[in-house]
Amino acid sequence: MTIKDEILAKVSTFPTLPMMVGKLLDVLDEKDADFRIIAEVIKYDPALTANILKAANSSYVGLSKQVSSLTEASIRLGTRWIFKIALSSLINSALRRPAPGYDLSAEELWKHSIATALMSEILCDLLNIKDKGMIFTSALLHDMGKIILGDFISDSFDNILKLAENEQIPFEEAERRVVGIDHAELGGLIADKWEFPKNIVDSITYHHNPDKAPSPTPAIDIVHISDALSLMGGWGIGREGLHYHPSEGSIKRLSITNSILETATSQLLDAIDEIETQFKEENNPKVLVRG
Repeated sequence: MTIKDEILAKVSTFPTLPMMVGKLLDVLDEKDADFRIIAEVIKYDPALTANILKAANSSYVGLSKQVSSLTEASIRLGTRWIFKIALSSLINSALRRPAPGYDLSAEELWKHSIATALMSEILCDLLNIKDKGMIFTSALLHDMGKIILGDFISDSFDNILKLAENEQIPFEEAERRVVGIDHAELGGLIADKWEFPKNIVDSITYHHNPDKAPSPTPAIDIVHISDALSLMGGWGIGREGLHYHPSEGSIKRLSITNSILETATSQLLDAIDEIETQFKEENNPKVLVRG
C-alpha cells in the first residue's frame, strides 16, 4: 500500500461533524435568514446557547444591560454574528486537532482558520460579493486536510520543503510529488465525504490553485486570497513558512487593488480583536495573538 493509499484510507475514519452543522448549512445561503430559524437549530444545545449569551454580554458590545435569552442576544448581535459563533464553535469542537507534520498545534491551526474565515468575510463586504456565509464556512475549513496529512508527512517534511525551495515550486505541489496528494485535495475529499455543497468542496480543493479549478468562482478566489493574506499576516505559518503567493488570476478576476488589500488587512486586525474572546481557553487567554 502506498502512502497515498494509507492517507485515503484514513479519510473514512475522520470524525463526522455534529448533525447540527448540517442543519446550520441548510440555512447558510438563505438571504437574511430569520433568527428564529437559527434559534430552532441551536436552542437545544446548552454549550452553544452559553457561548452566544457570553458573546452578547462581552465587553466589546459596549452595553451594560445583561441579556439572558437567545432572542435578546439576536437583537444585540444580529443573525450573522449568531450564525458565525454557532458554526465556528461546532466545527471547533470537532476539528480542533494538531497537524504535527506541519509543526502546527491545534491552537495555531485554528488560529489560521479563523483569520482566513474573517478575512474572507471582509473581502466579500469590500467587493460586494454574495454568499458570505458559504464562503466563510469554506475558509474556516480550508486547511482541514492538514489534520490527516500531518500524521503522514513528519518524516517527509524536510524533503518536501527542500524540493519546494530547490525547484521554486509551491509547497502543495511538493507535497503531491512526495506523498502523492496535497492537503487541499485531501480536505476536499473530506468535505465531499460529509456531503457538503459542491461550492464548499471546490473552494477547499482549489484554495491553493484557483486557476486550476474547472470553473473558477469568486468563492474559490476569495478563500485563496484570504488564506494567503492570513499567512502573510503571520497567522498559522508553521514550518512551511511563506511559500504561498496570491494568484494573479484571482486578483484580476476579483478586480482587487492594493488599496483593497491594505484595507482588508487593517480590518482583519479589528475583526480578530472582536472575536478572540469567543475562543478563549482557561489556560490560554490570547488564542489569536499572532505567532
